[in-house]
Amino acid sequence: MFMLKIYIFCIGFLFSISNSSFGQTNDVGSWLVYFGNQKIDNKWNIQSDFQYRNYQLFGQRNQMLLRAGIGYNLKDQNHNLLIGFAYVASDAYDNTNAYTATKYESRIYQQYLYKQKFKDIFFSHRIRLEQRILPNEFGLRGRYFISLQKPFKGKAIARNSSYFSTYNELFVDLKNVQFDRNRFYVGLGYGITENIRMETGYMIQAQKNISRGQIQLILINNLPFKI
Repeated sequence: MFMLKIYIFCIGFLFSISNSSFGQTNDVGSWLVYFGNQKIDNKWNIQSDFQYRNYQLFGQRNQMLLRAGIGYNLKDQNHNLLIGFAYVASDAYDNTNAYTATKYESRIYQQYLYKQKFKDIFFSHRIRLEQRILPNEFGLRGRYFISLQKPFKGKAIARNSSYFSTYNELFVDLKNVQFDRNRFYVGLGYGITENIRMETGYMIQAQKNISRGQIQLILINNLPFKI
């Protein structure tokens, strides 16, 4: 309970700092994120995520993303190959923050995920290839994601344990062979049960001509799929 109270305090602290420092200038948004990874057996799994992204800290939807795929482990619980589909709705606003239009996008994607562990540090590497289908446009994008989690006590992320979490993800426009964006995140996590965790943190997204901060609230569900 003590570590849970610390975690809740950190969530409130991040929101209060962001609201007072950035809320009036609209430099910080918020992402509400759900990640699911449901094990079917030692080889097969289902991955899904839902993301609701706000342009401002509270309100003004920027994007809604729904994504799901089926994966296969080349080795026990590792070297995962996955194919999936995503649906994305992105809202646009004018200079007065008035809504103008919504652009819809479908994605087919393939990815490879590799996990490592060194003592009490957990690494994940993910390479993803996306085929982006937009109105009158087709895009091809590559992504490389690396993450690190380290529990504050013990050598595993378990029930009632807290941990440090960070990741970086680089996006490359493969159609035009150029930089697309980069995301860097630092946060804290807490294990509610053995299979359910929550995280909160701060992510900086750097694009070609703009860089913005995002407060993230994340729920991670690893409950196995049972038939």
